[in-house]
Formats: sequence, C-alpha cells, structure tokens
Amino acid sequence: MPGTSQSYTPPPSTPGGLTAAGFATTAPSRPGAKEDAATALLRDVNYVITAAQELRGMSDMQGTLDMLRKADELTPDHPAIIAELAQTYEQMGLTAKATDAWRRIQLLGATKAGSYFELASRRLGSGSAGVAAPALSAPSGADGEKFLRLGACHATRDFSVNTGERYVLRVPISRAGNRPINSQELNLEVFFFDRVNNEKVALTIAPEPVESWRSAPVDWNGTGEELLDVVYYLPALSAAEIQQHGRRSYYGYMLRLYYNNKLQDVAAEPRDLLEFGSTPGTAPAGVNPLLPPMSR
Repeated sequence: MPGTSQSYTPPPSTPGGLTAAGFATTAPSRPGAKEDAATALLRDVNYVITAAQELRGMSDMQGTLDMLRKADELTPDHPAIIAELAQTYEQMGLTAKATDAWRRIQLLGATKAGSYFELASRRLGSGSAGVAAPALSAPSGADGEKFLRLGACHATRDFSVNTGERYVLRVPISRAGNRPINSQELNLEVFFFDRVNNEKVALTIAPEPVESWRSAPVDWNGTGEELLDVVYYLPALSAAEIQQHGRRSYYGYMLRLYYNNKLQDVAAEPRDLLEFGSTPGTAPAGVNPLLPPMSR
C-alpha cells in the first residue's frame, strides 16, 4: 500500500504555554476573558490529560493535583480525569487516595467508564479484567512482583491530516514499586485495528506505527513514569486497495507490556480487543511487536 507514516510533532512540554504555577494560580487580577479561557481549558478533557502527564513529567505533583481537582469540579465524574488523579496519587505514594479514585471509576459502571473501568479493575486487582481476558489478567514479574504497569492510555485523532487518518496514542508506563528499571528488559507490543466496511474488525493494514519517547533518558527515575507516543497513520486507499481490503477506518488498539519476558500489564480500547490473540507471547499475524529506541 502506498504512503509512509508522517512525522508527528508532540505538544510543547508546557501545554498551551501554561506552567505549573499557571495551573495553581489561575486567578487573574480582574475577571474577564483570561479567566474564562482558563476555565474553558480545564473543561477540555484532552487538554487536561496531556497537561497532567506533562506536569508529572516535570515532577510538579502538587501542580498536577491542583489542575486535576479543578478539572474534576468542572467536569464531575469524568473517568479520564479521575484516572489521572489516581495515577498522580500513586506516584506520590498516597495509596489510600489512589484506591478511592479507582473505586470512583468502578462505581461509574462499565458503560459510563468505558475502558477506564477495566483499568480501575486491574489497579484494584479484581473486577472485569479477569473475566474479559483470563490469559492476560495476572501479569507479574519475578515471584509475582510487578515492575511496570500501563497508565490511562489516550488516543487522539489528528484532524490536520486531510487524506487518510492519523491517531496519536499516548501510552504512560509507570514503575510499580521502587526497584530500578533496566530499559533493555522492556518490551511493548502494540496492535492497531481497523473497522472494515462498517461490518467487522480486523488488524490494521496501515504502515508500521511511528513511535517516540516523550523525553530522555528513559529510566523511570524521578516520578517513575515515562510517556510513549505511538502514531497510527492509514493513508487514503485507492480503488484497487478498497476492492482488496475493504473500506477501512481506525477502530482501536491493544497493548501488552513485558518486563524480563514476563507479562506486566495489558490495555485495550475498546475492551473487547483484549480477546484478540489472548495467548501471551503470541502476536496476531502481520503485526510486529513494538519497541522504540531508548536514546540517552
């Protein structure tokens, strides 16, 4: 299929030009457009997720909490915002508060919380994750200890692309515990799926994804979280390609995270994609495991 993956330029490290202090002290000297603009930004869930991950990357945990709490007030019970709160509490060592946040998501129910319900279930160690994919539901490191885990992944469509479809999948990978992480022992498998003729779901025919770490070195020090961006790009299909492959559009993704050849965590959106290739260590035909270079 013609076409190559186009380069992706991630957002600046301080989204929208706002700094951690800007989130913590967004009260202008006089009411007006600036205050309205700040409130509007905090109602934009995509913006809030990106900003929270960037602020955590700068080790500004209090600034992250301040922003997320304000966003939670403006958009109550949004599972993506609650999940970011939970992960922030986890990285701060506030286990009880993190557990409460994950339970909030579970209380929303699977329909309202979507894939975040499965994520919360995995964090709490019970619930639908064990039912949806029993072969993938018990990831562990040596002696049952987990070394790494996936955070709340988020796929965003890039509407600047006029031909074909491009999505950017943000994948937070967090250290589970205090042990140092050997980057050479990490392996992340990424599988994208297409909707075909609005009738069925199949592995994508898009070119190999373009991936990039958000910052270097990739060592899980500091906040214990590293961010990976994976770009799905499906060029516009020719008539002959449509005849061969059907009309295609982005459907979702499935991830498997390994450390030292042991399954650590899984994620999928929609959740039913967990059923594809449910045997760990096997990849659906035509898709290669993804492990981007970790430059230092």
